[in-house]
Amino acid sequence: MPYFLTLTGEEIIYASLAILLIVTIGCGFTRFFALNFANPPPEEGVDFDYNAFNPWTNLDILGIIVFFAGGFGWGKQVDDQEIRFKKQKLGWLILSFIAPFTSFILALTVAFVKDTFWTDRVILTVIDVSVTVTAYHLLPIPPLAGSRLIYLLVPRARERVWSLFCKAGPFIILAMVLFDRFSGIPFLRYTFAPVVEALGRFAAYH
Repeated sequence: MPYFLTLTGEEIIYASLAILLIVTIGCGFTRFFALNFANPPPEEGVDFDYNAFNPWTNLDILGIIVFFAGGFGWGKQVDDQEIRFKKQKLGWLILSFIAPFTSFILALTVAFVKDTFWTDRVILTVIDVSVTVTAYHLLPIPPLAGSRLIYLLVPRARERVWSLFCKAGPFIILAMVLFDRFSGIPFLRYTFAPVVEALGRFAAYH
């Protein structure tokens, strides 16, 4: 997946449509899960309503910046402090992996459309972005899904440290992406290229 900053105007439009679709589906199902499986259910009207699939309310400014600078990103996150599960760590682990799971299912679905019905630049861009987002969710920094594997190991006494890490996480990722983009040392690209390639091949030949 090329950096969006290197794309043409037409390609940026396609990429923006892909981002909107991925963020809407991922955040929509995440909020839907939070709404239906929280214990007790969150109060009506906070951020958890059946308008969960509204694309504009699911956009996150830092996530969009990372999308355009690094080729991956995220949507608006559900607040840890506003929702509880019976088994909190398990609930949050499932919740966090909804976004990469839906991204990859989207890639598989669109790849099927490409092979069965019709091929277009928009279709190819959606596949590329979906696969890239899925791969980078392995990065163990909030709000990406891989960070929840660390959360499972954090003792309850240190949850305040985890909370600070969650707040700093998006800025850490942005700094890493900008360093990767402009320093001439593309460590993120080299690290995740094999994963992106493997997922892309699977989506293409499933």
